[in-house]
Amino acid sequence: MKKHWTPRYIYNRIKDYYFEKNNQHLPWLTPDAINLLTDLINKTDVGIEFGSGRSTTWFASKCKFLTSIEDHEGWYNKVTEQLKTQELDNVDYLFRESLTEPATLSAYYKALESFENKSLDFILVDGKHRGFLSLLAMHKLKTGGLLIIDNIERCIPYKTYAPHSIYGKSEKFAKEWIKFVEEIKPWRKVMTSNGVTDTFIYIKK
Repeated sequence: MKKHWTPRYIYNRIKDYYFEKNNQHLPWLTPDAINLLTDLINKTDVGIEFGSGRSTTWFASKCKFLTSIEDHEGWYNKVTEQLKTQELDNVDYLFRESLTEPATLSAYYKALESFENKSLDFILVDGKHRGFLSLLAMHKLKTGGLLIIDNIERCIPYKTYAPHSIYGKSEKFAKEWIKFVEEIKPWRKVMTSNGVTDTFIYIKK
């Protein structure tokens, strides 16, 4: 059995399983993050997400307009059908490759680069190149805008019960994330966790 399979983790994993099973219309974020975003996302908001799925239809139902970026063709086709079924016409759903090196030259990254600074109300980073996208997202958000980063325990070292945390593993703390942590300090930060994964919400000052 792997080290992280402690009684606490098993309890959290079971709790998360039933939450997901009973709330299949909700995004794959922590319950606390979902509750906060339910209150914070407005019908007048314009946002972008990197990494599509249940979050795509959920955000689209709550905001004015959503751009969604996906780099997995099979998943892109599946979510496209979901959008058609729900007749959501306020989504610009784009397939963009992410394999180009360096990451900042990929069509995936450039999808965010194409937006004007201070033009977006929220940005979800839940796909490839999270560090580079998070740095760029800081400039694209309006004052008071939301930067939502899922699975952040894999990117930034801090104490958490989430098992895949890089806390204590300095070799995994990438340069782009070191820069991000320094630049994001003035922003308000809301940390949420379900004991399996973590979602942070940053609010731009």
